[in-house]
Amino acid sequence: MLETFKGFLLFIVFLVPGFIFRIVEGQFAYLDKRLDWGRFALGLLARSTIVYAIVGPWIFHSWQSGWIRSHPVASIYLFASLALLLSVILGIFAGIVRQKEWLRKFIERFDLKPFEQHDIPTAWDRVFSKAEPSWIIVTFKDQSQVTGWYGSESYVSSDPDERDLFISSTVRTNEKGQLEIAENSGGVYIRIDEIKTIEFIAEPSLSHEPDTNDPEA
Repeated sequence: MLETFKGFLLFIVFLVPGFIFRIVEGQFAYLDKRLDWGRFALGLLARSTIVYAIVGPWIFHSWQSGWIRSHPVASIYLFASLALLLSVILGIFAGIVRQKEWLRKFIERFDLKPFEQHDIPTAWDRVFSKAEPSWIIVTFKDQSQVTGWYGSESYVSSDPDERDLFISSTVRTNEKGQLEIAENSGGVYIRIDEIKTIEFIAEPSLSHEPDTNDPEA
């Protein structure tokens, strides 16, 4: 029983900071959800190692000074809170670095061409993880089309087994040949097995996106 408890405690100590790190990081950049347990656990352990590499010197100094022995309970709460807070901060930083591709841009400043080994496994995930608000044209297998606005209220599935797409607003072409939001549009749901192609049309101005706070929108 004691050995089980020790194992559980080690699991918490060495993997939980990395898990929090990864969860926060995943809010800013794509992270593969299909990793096997070995690779997933290794990733958590690597992230936890980064956290403890920063917290470790403080823990060691506190132990050497005798503060931990004098305040055992307080030290547990203090260093646990510090490790969790640092996990969140590092997760935010790592997510932004991935999202902005700062590492690749830094390497290219030295005229080096990094091998493009994307950590995003499919074009679907790659495109939608970086998609900005824009017009979107979905062509179906029967050659019919839906034109819509892919905005903040739209949603795309990241589940590899259940790919689908929700476009928050459909659009139409007005008399001037310009795209505009269709009145009373509640959006459209589309399954991937119905799709032939998806085209994004960049729009410099985002003023076309409906205001969800406007009751008349």
